[in-house]
Amino acid sequence: MNIQSLKTFVIAAIAAICPLQATAVTDKEMEEARTITAKAYLRYANDGSGYLDEVKATTMAGLNANLKAKEKENLKAFNSVKVPSDYSSWDKDKLVEFWAVTFFTSPALSDKGKIAKSRVRKQISAMNIAAPAPKEQAKKEEAKAVEPAAAAEAAGTALQENPAPAETEPGNDAVATDATTAQTQEELLSDQNAIEKDAADAATERPQEESHTWVYVLVLAVLVGIVIWLVVYAANLMKRQPDGNGTDDRGDSAELRDQARKAIAAKNKEIEELHGRLQAEESKSADLGMELERLRLDKNRLEETVSRLREENATLTRQLTPGAAPRAASSPTARTQEPVAPERRETTHEAAREQKPILRVIYLGRANARGIFVRADRRINAGNTIYRLDTNDGLVGTFHVVDEPEVVDVALSNPAEYLGNGCTGEDLADTTGVTRIVTESAGTAIFENGYWKILRKTRIRYE
Repeated sequence: MNIQSLKTFVIAAIAAICPLQATAVTDKEMEEARTITAKAYLRYANDGSGYLDEVKATTMAGLNANLKAKEKENLKAFNSVKVPSDYSSWDKDKLVEFWAVTFFTSPALSDKGKIAKSRVRKQISAMNIAAPAPKEQAKKEEAKAVEPAAAAEAAGTALQENPAPAETEPGNDAVATDATTAQTQEELLSDQNAIEKDAADAATERPQEESHTWVYVLVLAVLVGIVIWLVVYAANLMKRQPDGNGTDDRGDSAELRDQARKAIAAKNKEIEELHGRLQAEESKSADLGMELERLRLDKNRLEETVSRLREENATLTRQLTPGAAPRAASSPTARTQEPVAPERRETTHEAAREQKPILRVIYLGRANARGIFVRADRRINAGNTIYRLDTNDGLVGTFHVVDEPEVVDVALSNPAEYLGNGCTGEDLADTTGVTRIVTESAGTAIFENGYWKILRKTRIRYE
C-alpha cells in the first residue's frame, strides 16, 4: 500500500465515522434534560403534586419558581446527586442513559421518585439535540482529517528515508486494523449492555405500573358491584309498594300529579267560598244583633210608655170614682172648682215627662272599617265584647274599652282588628309587656239605621 492509497483510506474512514458524531449535548440541552428529570421525580415522589402537570419549564430556575414547600423539600435530595461535567462530548443516547438510568441509581433519591425513570426516558428521547455549528464542525472534521493524513505522510516519509523489510509493512497495517476493530467492538458491546440494562429496568418498572392498574380495576369492580346492588335494592323496594306491580309509568305519574293539582285547586276554591260565606254570615249576624238591639230598645221604650199610660189611667180612674161628682155638685163651691181636674191631669203628664231617664249600659264588640260595631250585648260576652257604651236616650252615647282581664287579653291578641277601627293612641301595635288598657277620653257613638256607629274614636294608652 503506497502513501496515496493510505491517505485515501484514512479520509474515507473519517468521513464514515463523522456522521455518528454529528450531534453533541449543549449546556441548554443538559439544563432542559435536568429540568425534565426533576419535574418527573418530584411528581412521583409526592402524590399531591398534580399541579406540576400544568407547569411548563425548561430550566431549573423556572421550575423552582412554581414549586410548593413539599416539592422544594424533595428537590434537596435531587440536587444532592452529582452530575458529570464532560456532557459536551455526549450524544443523545448517552444523555438518555444518564438521566433515565444512571442518575436514578443514587441512594439519596426516594423509591417513589425512582418510578419516574420511564417518563424521563420518554420525554428526553423526544428532545431534539442540535448539531454543532457548521463552521466549528467543519474545523473539527478538517482537523480530524488532517491529523491522520499528516501522520500517514510522516509515516510514508519515514519509510522512504528508512525503508523497512517488505514483510514488516503488512504486519503494521494488520495491527492498526485489529486495534481499531477491537475498540469498535468494545464500544458496540458497551452500547448493547446499556440497552439491555435499560430494557431490564423498564421490564422491572412495568409490573409495578401494572400492579397499580390492577388495584384501580379492582376498586372500579367493587364500585360497579355496589351500584348494581343499589339498583336491585331499589327495584325490590318499589315492588313492595301498595300497587304491587312495581311499575313507574311517567304518563300515569303526570296524570296523577295533574289530578292532585286540580283537587288542591278545587279545595282551595271551596275554602275561599266558605270563608266568604263565613264573613257574610258574620256580617249578617252582626246586622241581626244590631236589629235585635234596636228592637229591644223599642220594646223598652214601649214598655215605659205603657207603664206611664197605666199610671195616668190609674190617676184618672181615681179621680173619676163614683160619688166624687155629686159631692162636687152639692158643694157651694163645686162650680168654681170644676176646672181643677184638667189642671191636675196636665200636671201629672208634665211630672211624668220630667222624670229623669234611667242610664242604660250596652256592651259592644269590635268596630269594622266603616266604624259600625258588629255586635251589642246586655252583658260581657267573653271573646267578643271589647267596648262599653253608656246612653241616656238610646240614641247617642259614649263608649270606652272594658278594663277587664279577659277583654284586655282578647284586644291585645290582635290590636289592629279589635282596637284599630275604634281607638286612637300611640304604638297600638306594640303590646309587649302590656297588662292594662287605660281610656284617656271616651269616644262617641250614635244609633243610626239600627246600628251603633262611631262619631269620634276613644283615646287609649297601654300600661
